[in-house]
Amino acid sequence: MNHQAGQIDPWLGRSFTCGCGSEHEAPIRKVVIDNGALQALPAYALEQGYTELLLVADQRTLEAAGAELLRYCEAAAGLQARLCVLTDDEHGELAADERILVQLMLHVTPTAQAIVAVGSGTIHDAVRFVAHKMNRVFLSVPTAPSVDGFSSVGAPLIIGGFKQTIPACAPEAIFADLKLLSKSPRAMIAAGFGDMLGKYTSLADWQLGQVLFGEAYCELAAEMTRQGLALCVDYVDEIAAGTELGMRKLMEGLTLSGISMLLVGNSRPASGAEHHLSHYWEMRFLQQRRRALLHGAKVGAAAVLMAERFAAAAALSPEQAASAIAARQASGDAPTLERARADIAAGYGGIAGQVLAENGIAEGQTAAEAYAAEQQALAQRIAERWDDVRSVCASVPAPAELAGLLERVGGPAQVAELGIEPGLLQDSLRYAMYVRNRYTILRLGQWLQ
Repeated sequence: MNHQAGQIDPWLGRSFTCGCGSEHEAPIRKVVIDNGALQALPAYALEQGYTELLLVADQRTLEAAGAELLRYCEAAAGLQARLCVLTDDEHGELAADERILVQLMLHVTPTAQAIVAVGSGTIHDAVRFVAHKMNRVFLSVPTAPSVDGFSSVGAPLIIGGFKQTIPACAPEAIFADLKLLSKSPRAMIAAGFGDMLGKYTSLADWQLGQVLFGEAYCELAAEMTRQGLALCVDYVDEIAAGTELGMRKLMEGLTLSGISMLLVGNSRPASGAEHHLSHYWEMRFLQQRRRALLHGAKVGAAAVLMAERFAAAAALSPEQAASAIAARQASGDAPTLERARADIAAGYGGIAGQVLAENGIAEGQTAAEAYAAEQQALAQRIAERWDDVRSVCASVPAPAELAGLLERVGGPAQVAELGIEPGLLQDSLRYAMYVRNRYTILRLGQWLQ
C-alpha cells in the first residue's frame, strides 16, 4: 500500500514514472480546502502573474460565492475581475451543452488570462472545456461538494443530445471554502457522497477489464480512489450533519478521486456501469424534456443496483458460470453484432450513430465474423478465469450496506426514489452498457442472466 495515496499535496504538480509502467502527471499546482479559501484565490492569481480573471457562475452560485469572490478580487491591487453569469434553460436548469458553451465563449476577452469556475459540476465542465479550447488557465471554486469532477481532466458534455466525455484540462488550482461548503443544500452533499460510493463498483468494473482483456490498470490510482472513498465512509455521520469536518473529508475524497483520473488520463478508476446508467437516464430525460436529476444521486442509487449484479455473479461457482455461458451459446442468445446494433438503435434513437461509433461497431468499423470471433474468445476467457472474476465481484460490498450508507446521508438509495419508471429502468439495464466502450458488470451480465 502506498501510504501517500490518501494525501493530496504529495501529488500536486508532479510528473513521475509509476510502478504500473506508465508516466503519470498531476498538473494541479495548489489545493486549498479550508476556511477562507475564497480569499486565497486573488493572492494566488497575483503570485502567478494573472491580472485579469473571468468569474463564471449562475444566479445561484453568484449569490452563494461569486459576488463575494468578486469583492475579494476587486480589493486586490493590480487584479481585474469580470463576471459571466450563465442563464438557465426553459426548465430553470443549467446543463453543460452547446448553449452554455457558446454563452461562456462569448464572454472570454483577449486579455482574460484565467477563467474561474464558481459552482458545482455543470459550471466546472463548461469552464474546463472552454479554458482548454481557448488556452486559458482554469481555476476551480466548488460551491457544493457534489461531484468528483472538480479536479479531473475530462469534461462530460451533452453534444447533440449525447453525453460524452471530452478531453480538456484540469484546474491549475482549487479553492474549496469549508464555510461555504457546509451551507450547501443537503441534497448536493448527499450527491457528492453518492458519487464517491459509486467507486466501489467502478473499481470492480476496472478490474474486470484487467482480468478479461488485460486492460491497463494502475494500483496507485486505484488505491488513491479507495482511500478517498474510505475517508467519506469513515466520516459518513459528519458528512450527513454537514459539519466543516465532514465537508473537509468529503472534499478530500472527491479531490483524490479526481487526481486518480488525472494520473491514468481517463475516468476509468471512478466511472463504471453505475455512471453509464446515470448518463443514460440523463440523456433520456433530455429527450423527454424532463427536469434533470443530481448526478451523484443517480450514481449512488445505480451503485446499489450494480452491487446486486456483482453479488449475483459472486454467488456462481465456476461450474455454474460455465453452464450459464454454454446455455446462452446453445440457445443463440449470446451477444452478436446484429443484436448490439439493434439494441443501440432501439435504445438511443437519433443519437445511435454516435453510440455505434463510440463502441467501434458502426458500419465499416467491424465485420460480423470478427465480432463473433471476439465474443467466442471472450466467453471462453470468462469461463477459464471465473475464479478471478468471482473474486472481483465479491470485493463489492453488499447492496444493503451501500443503501444503508446512502440513507444515513439522506440520499436516494433505490432507483424508484429518483423517479425512474420501471420501463426506463429495464431499458437502461439493457442499453446503458453502450454509453461507453468499457467492460463492466452490465456487459458481463450478457453471458450470465
